[in-house]
Amino acid sequence: MRQDPLDNLKEEGIEESLISGIETFRQTYSLEEKWQKRVPQPDYFYYGKDIWRKALAAILEGENLLLIGPKATGKNVLAENLAAVLNRPEWNVSFHINVDASYLLGEDTYNGKEVVFRPGPITLCAEHGGFAVLDEINMARNEALAVLHSILDFRHVIDLPGYERIAVQPSSRFIATMNYGYAGTRELNEALCSRFAVLQMPIIAESDLHKLFLHAFPDMKPDIAEQFILPNSS
Repeated sequence: MRQDPLDNLKEEGIEESLISGIETFRQTYSLEEKWQKRVPQPDYFYYGKDIWRKALAAILEGENLLLIGPKATGKNVLAENLAAVLNRPEWNVSFHINVDASYLLGEDTYNGKEVVFRPGPITLCAEHGGFAVLDEINMARNEALAVLHSILDFRHVIDLPGYERIAVQPSSRFIATMNYGYAGTRELNEALCSRFAVLQMPIIAESDLHKLFLHAFPDMKPDIAEQFILPNSS
């Protein structure tokens, strides 16, 4: 049985004020049973106390997050852990050239009897108070990014032509990730960046990497785990 990430946070020494904030968030925003299956059960815990403190403080204050860093710094692991620790359903969007506004928000479809609206991941997240992970957001087309503006700023709404205006639930959060230097990536414009609290993700520390090994392989002896950890300077 997987350990509740909240217990991991307590073991890591996260401040009681943040732990209390998480518990209050969980109690304030109940979750419909049908969305419980979307709450992640992480295989790995993100180790990095400073990043946890900053991420939790931002999330609990109603901010969305932009996680920036090179590969293997745990951006998606942290995003998944945040959804788990706050008990929210998670929707994932991996941006690429074919992701457009209709993919994110939804589109009309025929269900065999009539034309109905099939909501996309961003609409579902907004309606049901979920966490949306916007993976590799700097690979997105401008059209796709444009639909996020009214969702992420003070308006917190989705306007769907021909449908009702959808208010973003107060428990909804949007967590974007990005790397620099890969083919197809580009700079995000200032207007979009300003809608996020930006966290620079560091390379995992040796001590945290050691914890990660022992967490993933509880039967491993600590001295064996040490052999898998290379010095940061190498």
